[in-house]
Amino acid sequence: MDFSIESFQKMEKDQNSVLKQILKSCKVQSVEEVTHALLMKASTCNKDALASFVEKLLKLSTRNLEVCKTAVVRIDQLKSERIEIQKTVIDLQQEQLHQVQDAVKASVKDSVKTEITLWSDIVKKNATPATPSVESVQKVVRSAVEENVRSNNFIIYGAEEEELEDNDGLGGLDHSADFARNLFNEIRAFPKPEVLTATRVGSQKTHDNTGTRKPRPIKVTLASPEAVKFVLSKASKLKLNVYDYWRCIYLAPDRSKEERVAHSKLVAEMKQKISEDSSKYYSIRDGKITSVDKALSSTETDSEE
Repeated sequence: MDFSIESFQKMEKDQNSVLKQILKSCKVQSVEEVTHALLMKASTCNKDALASFVEKLLKLSTRNLEVCKTAVVRIDQLKSERIEIQKTVIDLQQEQLHQVQDAVKASVKDSVKTEITLWSDIVKKNATPATPSVESVQKVVRSAVEENVRSNNFIIYGAEEEELEDNDGLGGLDHSADFARNLFNEIRAFPKPEVLTATRVGSQKTHDNTGTRKPRPIKVTLASPEAVKFVLSKASKLKLNVYDYWRCIYLAPDRSKEERVAHSKLVAEMKQKISEDSSKYYSIRDGKITSVDKALSSTETDSEE
């Protein structure tokens, strides 16, 4: 007999049916009231009825024993499957760790190769060659590691900051992770990526004109760079949201200080282009400013609908 929940349920149903018959025959309400003396009374149960009950209970016991045996076998199978799944998870984690290590090594190798090339150029120009210092190598390694860590993060800008989140910097309640999960619904990022951490970053600032507090950005850490790329690929859906609140939210990669400076310059340049020609939509992709005619964009949107 194969084990299943249905077999357990049927076993319970059959057993309860026989017990009800015995209780009814003995004219009692519960099993506790059935005693040896009660069963020996001729007025309670005759031998034929007792023989019938014993036969049914024996058959039930035999069936129940078979079900329990198959349940034990199935439990052992589930334990084995769980162990295999755990091994697979560990193997995947080790593989991911090796990929991270390889990425760091490759990044360090490329950076060191670049510096060696520069030193070689100096030698060719008959200048005094510089010897690579420990500090320069450490800087290269540190930069590669930081870049790898940042690849698992993205930044949310414009999310209103509740009073309870700040608590005057004393560490109050932080709903940043819940906000990130709700954002996934708005941009239709399904299946939802796992949020490892989410917290406000930076110091509290105020608007110059109104004196109100500016909401600090939220740094969100996901399980992999691929998950971050997936979320950022959906970010444009915020601009199409029916609610003004979500249209004021925007997402960005977790950039280094140098990358933020370069991006700020691109943003300033893009704003200048917008002021000069408002007939186009402008955006920044792969470190470059791109544009598309608004009329063409509207036509494409209509055709998609």
